[in-house]
Amino acid sequence: WTLMIHHIHKQWCQNRIFFILMMYLSITSPSFYSRRCAFFVRALSTSTNSQNAPNKKKIAVIGGGASGIFASIAAAEHSHTQVTVLEATGKTLQKVKISGGGRCNVMHDTNKSIPTILGSYPRGSKELNGAYRKRFTPAMARDWFEHRGVELKTEADGRMFPTTDSSQTILDTLMNAAQEEGVEIRTRHKVASITPQQDNNHGGFLVGWKDADEPPEEFEAIILATGSAPVGYGLAKSLGHELVQPAPSLFTLNCKHAIKEDGLLYGLSGISVPTARITLSMTTTTGGGTGGGDNNKNTDPNKKPKKKKKKTVKLQQEGPLLITHHGLSGPAALRLSAFAAREFQEINYRTQVAVHWDTDSIGSNVEEVFEQLWQVTFSNPKRAVSSACPIPNNQIPRRLWSALVEHSGLGTDNKNQDGILWGNAPKKLVRKLATNLVACPLEVTGKGTFKEEFVTAGGVNLAEMDMKTMQSKKCPGVFLCGELINVDGVTGGFNFMNCWATGFIAGHSSAEQVLASQ
Repeated sequence: WTLMIHHIHKQWCQNRIFFILMMYLSITSPSFYSRRCAFFVRALSTSTNSQNAPNKKKIAVIGGGASGIFASIAAAEHSHTQVTVLEATGKTLQKVKISGGGRCNVMHDTNKSIPTILGSYPRGSKELNGAYRKRFTPAMARDWFEHRGVELKTEADGRMFPTTDSSQTILDTLMNAAQEEGVEIRTRHKVASITPQQDNNHGGFLVGWKDADEPPEEFEAIILATGSAPVGYGLAKSLGHELVQPAPSLFTLNCKHAIKEDGLLYGLSGISVPTARITLSMTTTTGGGTGGGDNNKNTDPNKKPKKKKKKTVKLQQEGPLLITHHGLSGPAALRLSAFAAREFQEINYRTQVAVHWDTDSIGSNVEEVFEQLWQVTFSNPKRAVSSACPIPNNQIPRRLWSALVEHSGLGTDNKNQDGILWGNAPKKLVRKLATNLVACPLEVTGKGTFKEEFVTAGGVNLAEMDMKTMQSKKCPGVFLCGELINVDGVTGGFNFMNCWATGFIAGHSSAEQVLASQ
């Protein structure tokens, strides 16, 4: 009844049939009415969109991915807005569909502290702090889905999935919410240009299409949510934005020499260790520009360039590590690829990394580990070196241990079919084995693809945005969100959390701004 009274004054004249039907249902079938009342109210509102279009503020969301659809829902929650999603391809939410191996890792454990969650963003952690603490917290994101009937579960590593283990659950929830809020979604609509209407007293933007036969369309506000698509970068630049150079993030490490016959990783595909550390050490040149980091560029041409300096960069990550047919994957390798995305790009993904295979049980000092191994030559001299790792409580699989022993020159002995005995092991080779345990050198020959998540570092410089509203400082009336901006997280649901938060803020802020101008 409250909903009906709220809408009666503006719906009666134009929608008498709908109104009478609702009255009838409220009397004859209260339970059905209670379930469908919201649907009919939305239908009434939607049915008058075309008739009342001049009274509604038009907002265009360019991009039909996770952040774009979420932003459109948030913007459409405000009455008197007409929200249109413009998607260049034939389908929306394509990444949502295939993410998490088709299960959709929708977010990360929302019970973790905000600093812990922010620590998983190589870029953008500082700027997301306000959003995650006040404007759209991880708990609010969880509640948003749960209030729409999505049951979520948290796995041991912190990843959160729908209990259905199907990304279709998330996709349907988002599309149903967009439909209920009256969002118009146009697929195969390629935007070619966005032109601010400075000479128009009402402001707004003229959106031009790649198909020249279709006339341009005017909108009061624009939400750019194009992800890592090059067209989005081009549109942002056309509106005055500087881009932080895009770089691939979240990729596996190819080690083509190590996986070949006689290589350390040959025949070990599928083996994983739970507590590894992988380290990238490289010498980089700093300076030579005008200063500033990823999101604080100073492009003043009159400023004198800084002198170039060389420094050694040491980046490392810990966690489970997986040996694949191509090299290394798993959380430790993927986190390193994210936090060292720029460094890997600079060296064309060809370098050397060092792997510590068991940080929980084996120390990091080569000499200390050597002393532990050397003691075995006295305590158990008749035991074959290749039989098993003698360090207590180690978590190194036997096949990996045998490969490390062989790679260290301790695997073959003509006098003993089981290989060299500890009592006969040369000190030099035992020290090499210790090195291969805690700082095993592996040559990286390229990057692979992590099929469950596709992420790009870089994008619109965050210093050119108001992170409280996601509005552009370069072009007021334009709002930006999702992967288009220079924010990216490691694997585990963090990138979708960025999409939900920045999309929600951009959507609400754009609606509030256009309605305030009425």
